[in-house]
Amino acid sequence: MQRSNRKKVTMDDIAKRLGISKNSVSLALNNKPGVSDELRRRVIEIACQLNYGGFSINEKSKSKCIIIIVPEYLINDTFFYSEVLWAIEREAKNQGCISVTTSITHEAEENLLLPPIPHEMNILGFLVIGIIKENYLKKLYDIGLPILTVDILYNNVPVDSIVSANVNGAYIATKYLIDNGHKKIGFIGPIFSAQSIFERWCGFTQAMLKHDLEPNAEYNILGTNEYFQLMDTVDVLEPYLNRITSYPTAWFCAGDRIAISLINILSKRNIKVPDDISIIGFDDLEVSKMIIPPLTTIKIDKKLMGKLAVDYLINRKFSEMGNISINLLGTLIVRESVKSIL
Repeated sequence: MQRSNRKKVTMDDIAKRLGISKNSVSLALNNKPGVSDELRRRVIEIACQLNYGGFSINEKSKSKCIIIIVPEYLINDTFFYSEVLWAIEREAKNQGCISVTTSITHEAEENLLLPPIPHEMNILGFLVIGIIKENYLKKLYDIGLPILTVDILYNNVPVDSIVSANVNGAYIATKYLIDNGHKKIGFIGPIFSAQSIFERWCGFTQAMLKHDLEPNAEYNILGTNEYFQLMDTVDVLEPYLNRITSYPTAWFCAGDRIAISLINILSKRNIKVPDDISIIGFDDLEVSKMIIPPLTTIKIDKKLMGKLAVDYLINRKFSEMGNISINLLGTLIVRESVKSIL
């Protein structure tokens, strides 16, 4: 038997080829901080050329893979995004792809540390779920792979997106309150924390002005521009509500979780929904039909959002088209949290 004289490639070989330390090679191959993105790219390139370890897989044998980026604050989400993620994973499997979900810690986001990228797979692109910092999104964009953001639109990074038709949905919700006789209507939502919430504020304002109603600043809770805040818990929302001296007859909440927190606060204050104040939400989370009273809201097809995100990322010819935003229209779901005062 002829014995192969081929020497096993080591990190030392890669280090010598590039004139760097073995430690730098290790940091680059394991996607750890401490080396520049350019050096990381060069190390991986040489590793592939030398057939080092997991970087020796033939290009044609690579599995198709979609990387799902999820910010840390959504890790325990069991409402909106869990359905979106489930739909993404199922559709990816149906189309013969592997989906890899990677959570981005606050520290990684602040320090612009990219997620581990499985180089043994054929990466089709990134699906970014929820809200991340725009400079981190730009860092992902600079990799050169297709990116589709899901449910969030970003103004300063030229990436594609699939989102709710926020202006249209908010207009429908506000008009429903107006059609039921309400004129003193407030808006609650952190417009500085997410583009989607700001768009819902625009839809609310448009509906009010269209019907000759001037939005009253006293009834609006818009959050702060100083830091990221969702306003979807009693602890966060209640201090804002404490500053309001008089209430409207109805509130449009930019998310169901905000609406549910608001109902809980009002209940503690012996203010009944909808007898005293009507409330309408946005998203149609599963819990919205279980609370008392069941919440009138705008339904977003979360499964369709996830399915379309995968289909679009796989099949779109990114090099031949400009950036596109797909907007999914919402549907008004009437339950018991809005009362007519006509």
